[in-house]
Amino acid sequence: MEGGKRSGMRHWTGAWLISETVKWYGFITIAYHVDARLPSMNLSVRQLRAFVAIARLHSFTRAAEQLHITQPGLSAMVRDLEEQLDCRLFERTTRTVGLTSHGEAFLPVASRVLADLDTAAASLGHLSSLERRRLAVGATPVIASSILPAACAEFATAHPGVRVDVHDLDRAQIHAHVQDGRLDAGFGVFLDAASGLRRLPLLKTALVLVTPAGDAAAGTVRWSDLKRERLLGLPAHNPIQQLVDAHVHGEGRTADSAPTFNQLHTLLAMVEAGAGDAVLPSFVTPAAGRYRVAVRPIVRPKVPVEFYEITKAGRPRGDLLMQFGDCLVRTMKAFGVMAV
Repeated sequence: MEGGKRSGMRHWTGAWLISETVKWYGFITIAYHVDARLPSMNLSVRQLRAFVAIARLHSFTRAAEQLHITQPGLSAMVRDLEEQLDCRLFERTTRTVGLTSHGEAFLPVASRVLADLDTAAASLGHLSSLERRRLAVGATPVIASSILPAACAEFATAHPGVRVDVHDLDRAQIHAHVQDGRLDAGFGVFLDAASGLRRLPLLKTALVLVTPAGDAAAGTVRWSDLKRERLLGLPAHNPIQQLVDAHVHGEGRTADSAPTFNQLHTLLAMVEAGAGDAVLPSFVTPAAGRYRVAVRPIVRPKVPVEFYEITKAGRPRGDLLMQFGDCLVRTMKAFGVMAV
């Protein structure tokens, strides 16, 4: 590293240019341009911190103590740094350590690099902290309007610093938004598995019969009792309706042309108006309380309908989401949602 090799060293001091620090929505992008004439280098942050510490303290011993490393380890880092830069950075005497002309030129560059990296790390850490303090959840309109408000209120009491954004969407939109990361989770009856999504069952609800509130009949009802009832329903392609049809038709009921509706709120309103009855999952119980309807358990057999939380496959389920899921289940049970 001495003598002739030094005389042929490249003039690197002008090659390190910090172009700009670009702030964009909380992220900081730092671009470092290295002259193409230089050989490839693999400088580490530890080496830069070691160099700056020695330069400021004028002592290998004190720098090693400050960095909590051994002095031989520090010396080895500096030797490697000097080899990569192809120059000496320090003049050593028995009493003190000083910078060479190359070291003096490199010090402001190394200091700025470390400062920019520290700023970027702090900015990203702050952004990650904000993300951890916010949940974006999606559900179909009947769940978003009847269950999630109470669940969010209870959750806010326990976690006042956490913001929960609720999105009322159809099932296809919930799938898409969870997959592309716009939602942390979706909640509802997702009977069919989907690629790229993870389903976590939260509560095994049951199918119930919703009738006008003025009906004389009360209490439980059997599937066989539904053969002669006028049943309103969801579209035939809806997985919930397919589950209902499988059990109703299994009791000998023939297919009919009863009206179907896309939205559960519309279906509940039509039952209230006396247009017919409807077989629905028991998670509609809170929404049904806003209409003049009765919710009756269906037995022999009880038919389970899993209520799921869906998240993006491979994405960790954070503590906040776990606690929100628990809060949601407690809210559903408090509303009297029948479980199997």
